[in-house]
Amino acid sequence: MKPGTQLAVAAVVAVVTVSGAAVVLTKDRTTTIKRITDASAAAPGVAWSVDVSVSGLDGAVFADPRTGSMFSWGANSIRIDELLLTLAVVPDDLTTSNAVMLAIDADTGGVRWRAPAVDLAACAEEPLDGQLVCQVPSFGERPGLTTFDLETGTSRHFDTDPYLFATTVANGSLYLAEGSLEDADVRLHRGTLEDYDADWSVPLGVRGSWEEQYADQLKVGPETGHLDLTGSFTTFDAQTGTGLWSTDVLDDCVIAQYRTAGDLAVATNFDCDGSSSDVTGTTAYSGDGEVLATYEGPAEHYLAVDEPADASVPVVLGDTAFDRATGEELWSSELLVFDRPADEWNEARTVGTLTAVVDHIGIASCEQQTVGIDLHSGEQLWTSEDRIGSILARDGDAVLISKNGELSAVDVRTGTQLWSAEFSNMLAEESTSMDTYVDGGDGTYFLQTGSALARLDPLPG
Repeated sequence: MKPGTQLAVAAVVAVVTVSGAAVVLTKDRTTTIKRITDASAAAPGVAWSVDVSVSGLDGAVFADPRTGSMFSWGANSIRIDELLLTLAVVPDDLTTSNAVMLAIDADTGGVRWRAPAVDLAACAEEPLDGQLVCQVPSFGERPGLTTFDLETGTSRHFDTDPYLFATTVANGSLYLAEGSLEDADVRLHRGTLEDYDADWSVPLGVRGSWEEQYADQLKVGPETGHLDLTGSFTTFDAQTGTGLWSTDVLDDCVIAQYRTAGDLAVATNFDCDGSSSDVTGTTAYSGDGEVLATYEGPAEHYLAVDEPADASVPVVLGDTAFDRATGEELWSSELLVFDRPADEWNEARTVGTLTAVVDHIGIASCEQQTVGIDLHSGEQLWTSEDRIGSILARDGDAVLISKNGELSAVDVRTGTQLWSAEFSNMLAEESTSMDTYVDGGDGTYFLQTGSALARLDPLPG
């Protein structure tokens, strides 16, 4: 039994819905923050913990609604106000054979409702008209959209074009991409659940292959949106759908990496002349698609957290920092790259060391050490003679880290460990893994693995 409050189901009410049956459960109002055994004094305690067994599915694991129930890509939840929305799926060899959507009260850990959720490719993080919006892809039993009422779990189905592959909600509207990615014959729509192209339907210059996961790659802000696939960036006007700029791997030999502050897009360049796929450099594109800065070299950075204070913080490509507005080269540091020697499994390789950007501080880590760097100046702020571990989340001036079966918080300004606690003492029979996620802030965190979900809160006093 997990530490924390054990859920007590006092009543079960069946609610018949359009596309399935939702079960609404009573909320558990008992929330007692319990100290974690052997944790450091400043560590939070466990407010509540729930096991995946509350799903009612034998052999289930938690899964992320952002990537859907058809394939298990790792555990996580979507938080909407006081609800944590998560999936429980029963994996088989390739896909999932059964799945339910769970709405868990973020304050108490009580299960508000659960509803059948088979064949979902992805769910939008923002609700629409009080509904969680999820998509069913062309290879699902009934392609289109499935929604879940946030209050009751009642589900409905809406038909769309059968070749739907990406959906999101933004600006009070539904955005939907459909068509043939391989033929670059794609349309972008904006509308409502009842009429998905009520506002407009426009062509979108994007290309990709069906072998990859695109369901959650459509992102839309107040002014612009983007659909970034492995081989390309595509940016469009959020109000009209008009394409603004794009790259194409077939022409530019780039791999889209990520978007960052200053309306920049960062891509890896590779050698596409012949059969080689070796990385040759990194490019940052400005908001209008023009090349802002380029670094020539094989070092790539993979950022677990990318949260610069503002656009005055330089962007780092390879071993060099560039001004986000002008592309001016500001400084370089050998701390940002590492020549990894060959071993029995890998060839010798030059890699990037930057793993997080928090405010104006970068954290760079390799096998021998971890350093904090002032990104404005390139000054080394602190050094730890150890690899920092896997950075899971940020909380103010701290990052939350998973390492050696522990969850800890490290001050990015000094490198000082603020607190630590063993996973096994928070979640019985659980340890950290690639499927461990942390969300939250201000000392309150939601910790989720494949088999458990818990809330951590500061201890009283």
